[in-house]
Amino acid sequence: MTYSLLNSVFLVVAFAFFIASMAIIGVQMRKRAIARRVGDEVAVSRRGRRPNLLAKYALTLVVLLVFTAVFDNLIIGAGIVAYDPTKISGVMIGIAPIEDFAYTVAAVLVLPTLWGVLGHFGPLKGTSAEGSK
Repeated sequence: MTYSLLNSVFLVVAFAFFIASMAIIGVQMRKRAIARRVGDEVAVSRRGRRPNLLAKYALTLVVLLVFTAVFDNLIIGAGIVAYDPTKISGVMIGIAPIEDFAYTVAAVLVLPTLWGVLGHFGPLKGTSAEGSK
């Protein structure tokens, strides 16, 4: 099995988790908005100040890919990690195979999304569950 094939399975699972989680977060955000009875004027002004969620993911991805490129090249160059040349695609960033970056992409999709999902499962603001703390 090549690294690309292994990574494709891993990335499909991460992307599916990302899509499902974004749907869950969207539903939970709508429930919170209804529970707080936010007026259209307030919702529009808040929406205008917040950076787009996808822009946050893109910025995080760029930063982590740069760090991955730097540090993967260092550890491969130092001989700490080696790859079987028959199992890589041959596409390289420096001396790091492109397959090595799949874990960074998956981490950007899964970790913040998991954090968001877990944060949105808490009690709705303004409900009796919050007042019992």
